[in-house]
Amino acid sequence: MWFANCNDEGVVYHKYFNPMPTTTMALLLAVIECCIDKWATGIKVDIKFTAAAYTTVYNNHLIFLHAFDEHTAVYDLLGQI
Repeated sequence: MWFANCNDEGVVYHKYFNPMPTTTMALLLAVIECCIDKWATGIKVDIKFTAAAYTTVYNNHLIFLHAFDEHTAVYDLLGQI
């Protein structure tokens, strides 16, 4: 875990997560997508979160986050996360 307790990396190294790096957001979105994929049929299926399986998913999220950041730059939305 990154932020579960005061000894986790996200808390100890908070300067690296404020603002949250876009690459970290893309990774979290890819993990969420993997979790959704596990339940896509309504029955839990064992799907491993691997680079081979989710690199494209991660890259797509990264592309969309960069595009979102460009289109909302005046509001600095990603910078406030």
